Order: sequence, then structure tokens, then C-alpha cells
Amino acid sequence: MLNARPVDGPFRHLRSYANAVLIAVLFAIPWIRLHGDPLVLLDVPARRFHILGLVIFPQELYFLWLLVIGSALALFFFTALFGRVWCGWACPQTVFTDVFAGVARRIEGWKGAQRPKRIAAWRIVLTHVVWIAASAVIGFHLIGYFVSPYQFVADAREGTLHPVAVGFWTVTAGLAYVDFVFLRQTFCKYLCPYARFQGVLFDKDTLVIGYDEARGDPRGKKGTTSGDCVDCGLCVAVCPSGIDIRDGLQLGCIACTQCIDACDGVMERIGRDKQLIAYRTLKGVAGWAGVRPLRARVVAYGILLLCVGGAFGTLLGQRQAMSLHVAHNRDSLYATMPDGRVSNAFTLQVENRERQDRSFRIRLEENQDFDLITGMNPLTVPGTTSLEARVFVVARETGDSPPPRRVRFILEPEDKRSRGLTRETRFLSPGMTHGDG
Repeated sequence: MLNARPVDGPFRHLRSYANAVLIAVLFAIPWIRLHGDPLVLLDVPARRFHILGLVIFPQELYFLWLLVIGSALALFFFTALFGRVWCGWACPQTVFTDVFAGVARRIEGWKGAQRPKRIAAWRIVLTHVVWIAASAVIGFHLIGYFVSPYQFVADAREGTLHPVAVGFWTVTAGLAYVDFVFLRQTFCKYLCPYARFQGVLFDKDTLVIGYDEARGDPRGKKGTTSGDCVDCGLCVAVCPSGIDIRDGLQLGCIACTQCIDACDGVMERIGRDKQLIAYRTLKGVAGWAGVRPLRARVVAYGILLLCVGGAFGTLLGQRQAMSLHVAHNRDSLYATMPDGRVSNAFTLQVENRERQDRSFRIRLEENQDFDLITGMNPLTVPGTTSLEARVFVVARETGDSPPPRRVRFILEPEDKRSRGLTRETRFLSPGMTHGDG
């Protein structure tokens, strides 16, 4: 059931602009390309993650972990300062729920604050058709963070769209429809984990939506009591979560400010001061001192956030433009040649983490008693991709002399713009026992 029509007010207009900007950003991100690469794309099959111009490979997942930790700490930091500002102003759950509700009110022809008692069947059908179409658009852009929307559209036009992609689109669109049409703010009230631990993040200086009980109570019609609250119930009617903010801070309050606009409108009409319901600190609600932004909790979150940012920057500055992974060939660990020498087959995976194509040369470290046999050397690796190469390493010793047990590969860029990489691994021979080397 939709809540009453939001009352016109400064927060409502500001929220409408914020919703439009956030939706535009969320829908635009999958389409934006930076230097030919997606701005954000979590390409799981290719094992590459494009994040704001940075291409992260599987061996560099610590970058993703730092981004996740930094996002969580930023949420803690701003929650300690401004309460549930994320929930009321930036969470896609709130944003799209507002949009779906606005679509329903416009199509169903709401004239007053409440839903009409009788609505034509065609209006109800049209509302759900628009909701389904909007859910399909949301689902498409959601999977656009995992599959390039350009490739998705091209495959759809050619009729080669993979069934898995179609299945994910159908599922995400269905979930969006169920969520924004039926669950709505019930998700925020009962299912969202953030709502459960927000109380741990709050303190008496955190900004929340608060009712001035000392000024508003006792409630009653104008002229019958000394309190400013006329008990019109409009703050409850417009609340998406259906709570009564006059009962104090509650789990269901998402700080959407609709109750503030509603109450201010009533106060203006009856000639009383606004801000009966307003942004306040818990101290302010209790009649204590004002805001104190610098406090231990906020400083601690800020320091941790700076530490994570510093670690991210340091690792990014030390990041190598290439990577080399060496593994023995699974099919044949070693082989004995006709002249008695022992050979090992290796698979080399060379990663080029830069955007431009680069050439790399593979060689063995000097002063080793090995010969390297390659099919192609140097190797040209396209930008932000990896290439596998099969090579053979042959020990020079023959007869009863055991070959060395370690072999060191060196990967060097042909342009000499960066230092080479060295990787050491075991050289297997018939005389070695399990665990040797």
C-alpha cells in the first residue's frame, strides 16, 4: 500500500533532484568508457575488474577488499555524523521506491493526499505495465555492471544472446519488481542489515530526525492544549515506513524527511513556528547542548578511513605493470631425453596490466645450468590481458650428475620502461623425492 502523497516542501524538491541525479549516475556508469575500457565492469568470466580506470586482476583482489573496507568505513563515518543520510538520500532502495510510488500516483490519478477509493482497471494495468518496464530497465543496468551493455545489445540484435545473460536479466528484473512494488520500505525496516547495527554507530551528537516533545506535547486540536502538535497524523501518513516519529527514534526511520515537510506545512497554516519535527542531535531532542562534530567516534572512523586510503595509494604506487606466474605442465612433470638430459615443461602466464600492448622477453637467470626452449620469444601481450606460453627447460648435466633443483625465470619488457620480474620454481628430476627442493 502506498503512503500518502508527499507534502510539498524544500526537502521534497531537494529529494526529487537528488533522485534524478542518482538514477542518472547509476544508469550512466555501465555505459561510460575511459580510455576504451569500461568505467566500472566486474568481468568475472575474464577475471578482470574495471574500477574507475583501474584494471584489477585476480592476484590483486586486495584492491577490491580495500575498496569494500573503505566504503564501509565511509558509511560508518557519515552515519556517526549525519545518521541515516545514506538511507534517506542515496540508497537505491529508497530512490527507486520513490520513483515507483510517483509513477503510481500519476497514472492512478491521485487528486488528494490519499489513494482514490475507486481506480479504473486500465489505470491499474497500465501502472503495473510501467512498473514491469522500469524493472526491466533497472535489471538491464544492474547486469551492465557485470556484462558490457554494448555487447549485450549487440548480441540481442544478432540473436546470439547467451541464455545465462537472459536468465540473469529476467531474475534481476523480477526481483526489482517484487522489491519496489511489494516490499518497498519493508525491506529497510525488517531486512536491511544496516538498520540493525545503526544504533551501534549513533551517539548523542549524531543528527537524526527528531520530534520536539517539550514543545509539541500535550497534543490536541488548536486551542484545546498548550502543545504545538495538533495531532493531525500527517507525519505518520506520509512516512514510507509507517512509523510515528513522535514516539522517538525508531528502527524504521530512514531519515527521508517527509515528516518534516508535512509538519512544517501544518505549522505554517496554523501560524506556529516550524521545526517541530526537524534534524536534531539526540542531545537536541533531549534539550541538551548542540552539535559536537569532532568526537572520539568520528575521529576514530576518520583515521581508519585515512589509513585504508593511504594503504590503497601506497599499493597502487608500488603496483607492477606486469606479472608472471609459473606452473609445471600437468601432463608431464619431467622427461628424460635420449642423451640423458632431463627436461621440464612449464606453462607461463604473463599479464600486461597496462592499457597499451607490450612485448616481453622470457629468459633464464644467468649462471644456471639450464637451456630454455620457447616457441615464440619475445611475447606480445595486448593491454589489460594475459597470455599463456609453453616452454621447456633442459638441464645441461648428463649421466649420474643430478641437475640443479631450482630454476629462475626472468620476464623483461622489451621497451625497458620497468624492471624485470624473477620467479623461482623447482626443477623436477627422476632422483627427487616428494618434498625435495
